[in-house]
Amino acid sequence: MFKDFFSRVLKFIKQYPAVLYSFLLIVILPLLLYYNTFLILKSFQENIDYSFQTKALTIENILETLLSDFFDNPEVLQQKIEEIAQENSEIKELSILTQKPGGKFIVLVSQNPDEIGIEVQDPSFALSYSQDNALANLRTKENERFWNVMKPIFNKEGSEKIGLINISLSLKDADALVTQTIFRSYIIVLIIILFSLFLILQHTRLFGYVSLSKKLQEIDKMKDDFIRMTTHELRSPIITVVGYIDILEEEIKSLTKKQKESFRRAKISAKNLSDLVEDILEVSRIEQGRLDFAPKIISPSRAIKIIVEELGIKAEQKKLSLDSEVAKGNYYIKVNPKRFRQILVNLIENSIKYTFKGGISITTRVEEIRKRYIIEIKDTGVGISAEAQKRLFERFYRVKTEKTAGVQGTGLGLWITKQLCEKMNGQIFVESMGGMGTKFTVVFPLIEK
Repeated sequence: MFKDFFSRVLKFIKQYPAVLYSFLLIVILPLLLYYNTFLILKSFQENIDYSFQTKALTIENILETLLSDFFDNPEVLQQKIEEIAQENSEIKELSILTQKPGGKFIVLVSQNPDEIGIEVQDPSFALSYSQDNALANLRTKENERFWNVMKPIFNKEGSEKIGLINISLSLKDADALVTQTIFRSYIIVLIIILFSLFLILQHTRLFGYVSLSKKLQEIDKMKDDFIRMTTHELRSPIITVVGYIDILEEEIKSLTKKQKESFRRAKISAKNLSDLVEDILEVSRIEQGRLDFAPKIISPSRAIKIIVEELGIKAEQKKLSLDSEVAKGNYYIKVNPKRFRQILVNLIENSIKYTFKGGISITTRVEEIRKRYIIEIKDTGVGISAEAQKRLFERFYRVKTEKTAGVQGTGLGLWITKQLCEKMNGQIFVESMGGMGTKFTVVFPLIEK
Protein backbone atom coordinates (compact mmCIF):
# COMPACT_ATOMS: atom_id res chain seq x y z
CA MET A 1 0.00 0.00 0.00
CA PHE A 2 2.76 2.47 1.02
CA LYS A 3 4.85 1.42 -1.95
CA ASP A 4 1.97 2.21 -4.29
CA PHE A 5 1.41 5.55 -2.54
CA PHE A 6 5.06 6.59 -2.81
CA SER A 7 5.22 5.51 -6.45
CA ARG A 8 2.23 7.73 -7.22
CA VAL A 9 3.81 10.63 -5.31
CA LEU A 10 7.08 10.22 -7.25
CA LYS A 11 5.17 10.05 -10.52
CA PHE A 12 3.28 13.24 -9.65
CA ILE A 13 6.53 15.04 -8.69
CA LYS A 14 8.16 13.99 -11.96
CA GLN A 15 5.17 15.30 -13.86
CA TYR A 16 4.98 18.56 -11.87
CA PRO A 17 8.47 19.28 -10.40
CA ALA A 18 7.41 22.82 -9.48
CA VAL A 19 5.24 21.34 -6.72
CA LEU A 20 8.35 19.90 -5.04
CA TYR A 21 10.16 23.23 -5.28
CA SER A 22 7.16 25.00 -3.79
CA PHE A 23 6.90 22.42 -1.02
CA LEU A 24 10.60 22.80 -0.11
CA LEU A 25 10.29 26.57 -0.14
CA ILE A 26 7.15 26.52 1.99
CA VAL A 27 8.76 24.14 4.52
CA ILE A 28 12.14 25.91 4.65
CA LEU A 29 10.56 29.33 5.12
CA PRO A 30 8.70 28.46 8.37
CA LEU A 31 11.80 26.62 9.66
CA LEU A 32 13.98 29.66 9.01
CA LEU A 33 11.37 31.86 10.68
CA TYR A 34 11.24 29.47 13.64
CA TYR A 35 15.05 29.42 13.96
CA ASN A 36 15.23 33.21 13.66
CA THR A 37 12.57 33.59 16.36
CA PHE A 38 14.43 31.14 18.59
CA LEU A 39 17.69 33.11 18.26
CA ILE A 40 15.97 36.45 18.88
CA LEU A 41 14.20 35.14 21.99
CA LYS A 42 17.40 33.55 23.25
CA SER A 43 19.23 36.84 22.84
CA PHE A 44 16.32 38.63 24.50
CA GLN A 45 16.48 36.23 27.45
CA GLU A 46 20.24 36.70 27.82
CA ASN A 47 19.85 40.49 27.75
CA ILE A 48 17.19 40.36 30.45
CA ASP A 49 19.36 38.13 32.61
CA TYR A 50 22.33 40.44 32.18
CA SER A 51 20.20 43.52 32.94
CA PHE A 52 18.91 42.01 36.16
CA GLN A 53 22.38 40.92 37.19
CA THR A 54 23.67 44.46 36.56
CA LYS A 55 20.73 45.89 38.46
CA ALA A 56 21.43 43.66 41.46
CA LEU A 57 25.10 44.66 41.50
CA THR A 58 24.16 48.36 41.18
CA ILE A 59 21.74 48.11 44.11
CA GLU A 60 24.42 46.44 46.20
CA ASN A 61 26.97 49.14 45.34
CA ILE A 62 24.49 51.82 46.41
CA LEU A 63 23.63 49.90 49.58
CA GLU A 64 27.27 49.37 50.45
CA THR A 65 27.83 53.12 50.84
CA LEU A 66 24.56 53.59 52.67
CA LEU A 67 24.82 50.62 55.01
CA SER A 68 28.37 51.30 56.12
CA ASP A 69 27.08 54.53 57.71
CA PHE A 70 24.30 52.77 59.63
CA PHE A 71 25.95 49.40 60.27
CA ASP A 72 26.26 50.09 63.98
CA ASN A 73 22.57 51.01 64.23
CA PRO A 74 20.57 47.85 63.27
CA GLU A 75 17.17 49.51 63.82
CA VAL A 76 17.82 52.30 61.29
CA LEU A 77 19.46 49.77 58.98
CA GLN A 78 16.36 47.54 59.16
CA GLN A 79 14.14 50.51 58.30
CA LYS A 80 16.30 51.44 55.28
CA ILE A 81 16.25 47.88 53.94
CA GLU A 82 12.46 47.64 54.22
CA GLU A 83 12.06 50.97 52.37
CA ILE A 84 14.37 49.81 49.55
CA ALA A 85 12.49 46.49 49.25
CA GLN A 86 9.12 48.28 49.03
CA GLU A 87 10.37 50.59 46.25
CA ASN A 88 11.74 47.67 44.18
CA SER A 89 9.19 44.91 43.64
CA GLU A 90 11.76 42.64 41.97
CA ILE A 91 13.68 42.30 45.27
CA LYS A 92 12.54 39.06 46.88
CA GLU A 93 15.32 38.80 49.41
CA LEU A 94 17.51 41.52 50.93
CA SER A 95 19.58 40.95 54.04
CA ILE A 96 22.79 42.02 55.80
CA LEU A 97 24.88 39.31 57.38
CA THR A 98 27.81 39.38 59.79
CA GLN A 99 30.46 36.73 60.21
CA LYS A 100 30.91 35.16 63.61
CA PRO A 101 33.96 33.31 64.84
CA GLY A 102 34.21 29.95 63.10
CA GLY A 103 33.18 31.40 59.71
CA LYS A 104 29.43 31.25 60.35
CA PHE A 105 27.12 34.01 59.08
CA ILE A 106 24.28 35.49 61.13
CA VAL A 107 21.44 37.58 59.66
CA LEU A 108 21.82 41.08 61.13
CA VAL A 109 18.88 42.75 59.33
CA SER A 110 16.53 41.41 56.64
CA GLN A 111 13.62 42.28 54.40
CA ASN A 112 11.88 39.51 56.29
CA PRO A 113 12.20 40.38 60.02
CA ASP A 114 11.64 36.73 60.98
CA GLU A 115 15.05 35.87 59.56
CA ILE A 116 16.97 38.22 61.89
CA GLY A 117 19.41 36.30 64.06
CA ILE A 118 19.23 33.11 62.01
CA GLU A 119 22.47 31.36 61.23
CA VAL A 120 23.01 30.86 57.52
CA GLN A 121 25.27 28.22 56.05
CA ASP A 122 25.97 28.81 52.40
CA PRO A 123 29.37 28.18 50.71
CA SER A 124 28.71 31.11 48.35
CA PHE A 125 28.72 33.54 51.28
CA ALA A 126 32.08 32.25 52.47
CA LEU A 127 33.51 32.34 48.94
CA SER A 128 32.42 35.94 48.30
CA TYR A 129 33.55 37.07 51.76
CA SER A 130 36.95 35.44 51.41
CA GLN A 131 37.63 36.82 47.89
CA ASP A 132 36.45 40.37 48.76
CA ASN A 133 34.46 40.38 45.50
CA ALA A 134 30.82 40.38 44.50
CA LEU A 135 29.51 36.94 43.54
CA ALA A 136 26.43 36.51 41.35
CA ASN A 137 24.62 33.31 40.44
CA LEU A 138 21.32 32.35 38.80
CA ARG A 139 19.08 30.17 40.94
CA THR A 140 15.72 28.49 40.47
CA LYS A 141 13.27 27.96 43.28
CA GLU A 142 9.75 26.56 42.81
CA ASN A 143 9.96 27.20 39.04
CA GLU A 144 10.90 30.84 39.65
CA ARG A 145 14.31 32.17 38.65
CA PHE A 146 16.38 34.57 40.78
CA TRP A 147 19.58 36.49 40.38
CA ASN A 148 21.34 36.10 43.75
CA VAL A 149 24.20 38.53 44.39
CA MET A 150 26.37 38.80 47.51
CA LYS A 151 29.11 41.28 48.28
CA PRO A 152 31.29 42.07 51.31
CA ILE A 153 30.74 45.39 53.19
CA PHE A 154 33.76 47.38 54.38
CA ASN A 155 33.97 50.10 56.98
CA LYS A 156 34.13 53.75 56.01
CA GLU A 157 37.90 53.64 55.74
CA GLY A 158 37.69 50.51 53.55
CA SER A 159 40.25 48.71 55.66
CA GLU A 160 38.05 46.14 57.41
CA LYS A 161 35.19 43.86 56.34
CA ILE A 162 32.21 44.34 58.59
CA GLY A 163 29.50 42.29 56.88
CA LEU A 164 27.95 40.84 53.76
CA ILE A 165 25.06 42.09 51.59
CA ASN A 166 22.79 39.40 50.15
CA ILE A 167 20.18 40.36 47.54
CA SER A 168 17.90 38.24 45.31
CA LEU A 169 16.05 39.75 42.32
CA SER A 170 13.10 37.79 40.88
CA LEU A 171 12.88 37.21 37.14
CA LYS A 172 9.24 36.11 37.34
CA ASP A 173 7.69 39.05 35.43
CA ALA A 174 10.46 39.08 32.82
CA ASP A 175 10.18 35.31 32.33
CA ALA A 176 6.39 35.62 31.98
CA LEU A 177 6.89 38.23 29.25
CA VAL A 178 9.42 36.02 27.45
CA THR A 179 7.13 32.98 27.73
CA GLN A 180 4.22 34.98 26.33
CA THR A 181 6.39 36.25 23.47
CA ILE A 182 7.62 32.72 22.72
CA PHE A 183 4.05 31.40 22.72
CA ARG A 184 2.88 34.11 20.33
CA SER A 185 5.87 33.59 18.06
CA TYR A 186 5.26 29.85 17.86
CA ILE A 187 1.56 30.43 17.18
CA ILE A 188 2.54 32.70 14.27
CA VAL A 189 4.96 30.06 12.97
CA LEU A 190 2.23 27.41 13.26
CA ILE A 191 -0.22 29.62 11.36
CA ILE A 192 2.40 30.17 8.64
CA ILE A 193 2.98 26.41 8.39
CA LEU A 194 -0.77 25.72 8.13
CA PHE A 195 -1.15 28.50 5.57
CA SER A 196 1.79 27.06 3.66
CA LEU A 197 0.15 23.63 3.61
CA PHE A 198 -3.01 25.28 2.31
CA LEU A 199 -0.95 26.93 -0.43
CA ILE A 200 0.53 23.55 -1.34
CA LEU A 201 -2.96 22.07 -1.69
CA GLN A 202 -4.09 25.03 -3.79
CA HIS A 203 -0.89 24.80 -5.82
CA THR A 204 -1.58 21.13 -6.48
CA ARG A 205 -5.14 21.92 -7.56
CA LEU A 206 -3.86 24.70 -9.78
CA PHE A 207 -1.62 22.25 -11.60
CA GLY A 208 -4.66 20.04 -12.05
CA TYR A 209 -6.55 22.98 -13.55
CA VAL A 210 -3.58 23.80 -15.79
CA SER A 211 -3.47 20.20 -16.98
CA LEU A 212 -7.22 20.23 -17.59
CA SER A 213 -6.95 23.57 -19.42
CA LYS A 214 -4.20 22.19 -21.66
CA LYS A 215 -6.31 19.13 -22.46
CA LEU A 216 -9.33 21.31 -23.24
CA GLN A 217 -7.17 23.50 -25.50
CA GLU A 218 -5.91 20.39 -27.29
CA ILE A 219 -9.46 19.09 -27.69
CA ASP A 220 -10.62 22.52 -28.92
CA LYS A 221 -7.78 22.64 -31.43
CA MET A 222 -8.60 19.09 -32.61
CA LYS A 223 -12.23 20.16 -33.01
CA ASP A 224 -11.26 23.24 -35.03
CA ASP A 225 -8.86 21.21 -37.17
CA PHE A 226 -11.55 18.60 -37.76
CA ILE A 227 -14.10 21.27 -38.74
CA ARG A 228 -11.64 22.98 -41.05
CA MET A 229 -10.65 19.70 -42.70
CA THR A 230 -14.26 18.52 -43.03
CA THR A 231 -15.55 21.79 -44.50
CA HIS A 232 -12.65 21.92 -46.96
CA GLU A 233 -13.46 18.40 -48.06
CA LEU A 234 -17.16 19.27 -48.42
CA ARG A 235 -16.57 22.25 -50.71
CA SER A 236 -15.39 20.19 -53.67
CA PRO A 237 -18.35 17.76 -53.81
CA ILE A 238 -20.81 20.66 -53.35
CA ILE A 239 -19.28 22.52 -56.29
CA THR A 240 -19.39 19.29 -58.31
CA VAL A 241 -23.08 18.74 -57.46
CA VAL A 242 -23.97 22.29 -58.54
CA GLY A 243 -21.99 21.80 -61.78
CA TYR A 244 -23.79 18.55 -62.61
CA ILE A 245 -27.18 20.18 -61.91
CA ASP A 246 -26.35 22.97 -64.38
CA ILE A 247 -25.16 20.45 -67.02
CA LEU A 248 -28.27 18.29 -66.64
CA GLU A 249 -30.52 21.33 -66.83
CA GLU A 250 -28.88 22.41 -70.12
CA GLU A 251 -28.78 18.95 -71.70
CA ILE A 252 -32.37 18.05 -70.92
CA LYS A 253 -34.28 20.09 -73.45
CA SER A 254 -37.85 19.45 -72.38
CA LEU A 255 -38.50 19.83 -68.67
CA THR A 256 -41.87 19.74 -67.05
CA LYS A 257 -42.85 22.44 -64.58
CA LYS A 258 -42.37 20.01 -61.71
CA GLN A 259 -38.90 19.02 -62.93
CA LYS A 260 -37.87 22.67 -63.26
CA GLU A 261 -39.03 23.25 -59.68
CA SER A 262 -36.98 20.23 -58.52
CA PHE A 263 -33.85 21.62 -60.24
CA ARG A 264 -34.48 25.02 -58.62
CA ARG A 265 -34.83 23.49 -55.17
CA ALA A 266 -31.70 21.39 -55.68
CA LYS A 267 -29.74 24.53 -56.58
CA ILE A 268 -31.11 26.37 -53.51
CA SER A 269 -30.19 23.44 -51.24
CA ALA A 270 -26.69 23.25 -52.69
CA LYS A 271 -26.32 27.03 -52.31
CA ASN A 272 -27.46 26.89 -48.67
CA LEU A 273 -25.04 24.04 -47.97
CA SER A 274 -22.23 25.96 -49.65
CA ASP A 275 -23.05 29.06 -47.53
CA LEU A 276 -23.04 26.95 -44.36
CA VAL A 277 -19.64 25.45 -45.20
CA GLU A 278 -18.23 28.89 -45.98
CA ASP A 279 -19.61 30.37 -42.71
CA ILE A 280 -18.18 27.50 -40.64
CA LEU A 281 -14.82 27.98 -42.32
CA GLU A 282 -15.00 31.69 -41.54
CA VAL A 283 -15.79 30.99 -37.86
CA SER A 284 -12.84 28.60 -37.69
CA ARG A 285 -10.50 31.18 -39.24
CA ILE A 286 -11.62 33.89 -36.80
CA GLU A 287 -11.27 31.67 -33.71
CA GLN A 288 -7.83 30.42 -34.75
CA GLY A 289 -6.62 33.90 -35.70
CA ARG A 290 -5.98 32.92 -39.32
CA LEU A 291 -7.98 35.78 -40.82
CA ASP A 292 -6.11 38.73 -42.28
CA PHE A 293 -6.95 42.04 -40.59
CA ALA A 294 -4.07 44.12 -41.99
CA PRO A 295 -5.53 47.66 -41.93
CA LYS A 296 -5.50 50.29 -44.63
CA ILE A 297 -6.79 53.83 -44.74
CA ILE A 298 -9.92 53.84 -46.90
CA SER A 299 -12.80 56.14 -47.81
CA PRO A 300 -15.93 54.36 -46.49
CA SER A 301 -18.30 56.37 -48.67
CA ARG A 302 -16.73 54.97 -51.87
CA ALA A 303 -16.89 51.41 -50.57
CA ILE A 304 -20.55 51.84 -49.59
CA LYS A 305 -21.54 53.17 -53.07
CA ILE A 306 -19.89 50.19 -54.79
CA ILE A 307 -21.58 47.66 -52.47
CA VAL A 308 -25.01 49.29 -52.90
CA GLU A 309 -24.67 49.12 -56.69
CA GLU A 310 -23.72 45.42 -56.54
CA LEU A 311 -26.53 44.42 -54.16
CA GLY A 312 -29.13 46.55 -55.93
CA ILE A 313 -29.94 43.61 -58.25
CA LYS A 314 -30.89 41.40 -55.27
CA ALA A 315 -33.14 44.13 -53.90
CA GLU A 316 -34.81 44.63 -57.29
CA GLN A 317 -35.53 40.89 -57.56
CA LYS A 318 -37.61 41.21 -54.37
CA LYS A 319 -39.07 44.53 -55.56
CA LEU A 320 -37.34 46.42 -52.74
CA SER A 321 -35.65 49.80 -52.84
CA LEU A 322 -32.00 50.11 -51.83
CA ASP A 323 -30.82 53.68 -51.26
CA SER A 324 -27.73 55.25 -49.76
CA GLU A 325 -26.91 58.72 -48.45
CA VAL A 326 -23.33 59.26 -47.36
CA ALA A 327 -21.91 62.18 -45.39
CA LYS A 328 -20.48 64.91 -47.58
CA GLY A 329 -16.77 65.49 -47.32
CA ASN A 330 -13.60 63.43 -47.33
CA TYR A 331 -13.59 61.14 -44.32
CA TYR A 332 -11.39 58.12 -43.68
CA ILE A 333 -11.24 55.08 -41.44
CA LYS A 334 -8.49 52.53 -40.88
CA VAL A 335 -9.79 49.01 -41.51
CA ASN A 336 -9.09 45.94 -43.58
CA PRO A 337 -10.96 46.70 -46.87
CA LYS A 338 -12.00 43.09 -47.44
CA ARG A 339 -13.38 42.67 -43.89
CA PHE A 340 -15.11 46.06 -44.03
CA ARG A 341 -16.84 45.03 -47.26
CA GLN A 342 -17.78 41.68 -45.66
CA ILE A 343 -19.46 43.49 -42.73
CA LEU A 344 -21.58 45.71 -44.96
CA VAL A 345 -22.49 42.90 -47.38
CA ASN A 346 -23.59 40.67 -44.48
CA LEU A 347 -25.79 43.38 -42.95
CA ILE A 348 -27.35 44.59 -46.22
CA GLU A 349 -28.01 41.06 -47.49
CA ASN A 350 -29.52 40.24 -44.09
CA SER A 351 -31.86 43.23 -44.39
CA ILE A 352 -32.85 42.21 -47.95
CA LYS A 353 -33.47 38.66 -46.76
CA TYR A 354 -35.84 39.67 -43.92
CA THR A 355 -37.61 42.53 -45.72
CA PHE A 356 -40.65 41.64 -47.86
CA LYS A 357 -42.05 45.09 -48.53
CA GLY A 358 -40.55 48.58 -48.62
CA GLY A 359 -36.80 48.87 -48.79
CA ILE A 360 -33.40 49.36 -47.20
CA SER A 361 -31.55 52.63 -46.67
CA ILE A 362 -27.89 53.13 -45.83
CA THR A 363 -26.92 56.46 -44.30
CA THR A 364 -23.66 57.69 -42.85
CA ARG A 365 -22.83 60.55 -40.51
CA VAL A 366 -19.75 61.84 -38.78
CA GLU A 367 -19.27 62.91 -35.16
CA GLU A 368 -16.35 65.32 -35.39
CA ILE A 369 -16.01 65.83 -31.63
CA ARG A 370 -15.97 62.13 -30.75
CA LYS A 371 -14.03 61.24 -33.90
CA ARG A 372 -16.51 58.57 -35.04
CA TYR A 373 -17.77 57.46 -38.45
CA ILE A 374 -21.27 56.02 -38.16
CA ILE A 375 -23.01 53.77 -40.70
CA GLU A 376 -26.73 53.04 -40.29
CA ILE A 377 -28.50 50.26 -42.22
CA LYS A 378 -32.24 50.54 -41.79
CA ASP A 379 -34.94 48.30 -43.27
CA THR A 380 -38.72 47.95 -43.19
CA GLY A 381 -38.56 44.23 -42.52
CA VAL A 382 -40.11 41.89 -39.99
CA GLY A 383 -38.24 43.39 -37.04
CA ILE A 384 -36.73 41.69 -34.00
CA SER A 385 -38.29 41.37 -30.56
CA ALA A 386 -36.46 42.68 -27.46
CA GLU A 387 -35.97 39.11 -26.20
CA ALA A 388 -34.47 37.96 -29.51
CA GLN A 389 -32.10 40.95 -29.60
CA LYS A 390 -30.34 39.63 -26.46
CA ARG A 391 -29.14 36.56 -28.39
CA LEU A 392 -28.96 38.05 -31.87
CA PHE A 393 -25.14 37.94 -32.11
CA GLU A 394 -24.78 34.40 -30.79
CA ARG A 395 -23.53 31.60 -33.02
CA PHE A 396 -26.23 29.58 -34.81
CA TYR A 397 -29.00 31.76 -33.36
CA ARG A 398 -31.82 32.67 -35.74
CA VAL A 399 -34.99 34.65 -35.10
CA LYS A 400 -37.85 32.21 -35.57
CA THR A 401 -41.30 33.59 -36.31
CA GLU A 402 -44.06 32.74 -38.74
CA LYS A 403 -42.74 35.37 -41.16
CA THR A 404 -39.14 34.09 -41.05
CA ALA A 405 -39.92 30.37 -41.21
CA GLY A 406 -39.18 30.17 -44.95
CA VAL A 407 -36.00 32.30 -44.82
CA GLN A 408 -32.84 30.25 -45.26
CA GLY A 409 -29.74 30.98 -43.15
CA THR A 410 -26.99 29.49 -41.00
CA GLY A 411 -27.29 31.72 -37.94
CA LEU A 412 -23.58 32.58 -38.19
CA GLY A 413 -23.65 35.75 -40.28
CA LEU A 414 -24.27 38.26 -37.45
CA TRP A 415 -21.79 36.54 -35.12
CA ILE A 416 -19.13 36.77 -37.83
CA THR A 417 -20.05 40.41 -38.50
CA LYS A 418 -19.71 41.35 -34.81
CA GLN A 419 -16.34 39.60 -34.54
CA LEU A 420 -15.03 41.39 -37.64
CA CYS A 421 -16.18 44.76 -36.27
CA GLU A 422 -14.57 44.31 -32.86
CA LYS A 423 -11.29 43.02 -34.27
CA MET A 424 -10.98 46.28 -36.25
CA ASN A 425 -11.79 48.50 -33.22
CA GLY A 426 -15.36 48.92 -34.37
CA GLN A 427 -18.75 48.50 -32.70
CA ILE A 428 -22.11 47.24 -33.84
CA PHE A 429 -25.56 47.96 -32.36
CA VAL A 430 -29.09 46.94 -33.20
CA GLU A 431 -32.42 48.75 -32.72
CA SER A 432 -35.66 47.03 -33.61
CA MET A 433 -39.27 46.24 -32.77
CA GLY A 434 -41.32 43.31 -33.94
CA GLY A 435 -43.01 44.18 -37.24
CA MET A 436 -41.45 47.67 -37.32
CA GLY A 437 -38.18 47.04 -39.14
CA THR A 438 -34.57 46.96 -37.91
CA LYS A 439 -31.66 49.38 -37.78
CA PHE A 440 -28.05 48.17 -37.50
CA THR A 441 -25.47 50.78 -36.54
CA VAL A 442 -21.77 50.24 -37.22
CA VAL A 443 -19.22 52.64 -35.71
CA PHE A 444 -15.51 52.99 -36.56
CA PRO A 445 -12.91 55.48 -35.30
CA LEU A 446 -12.47 58.43 -37.63
CA ILE A 447 -8.90 59.25 -38.64
CA GLU A 448 -7.18 62.07 -40.43
CA LYS A 449 -5.37 61.24 -43.64
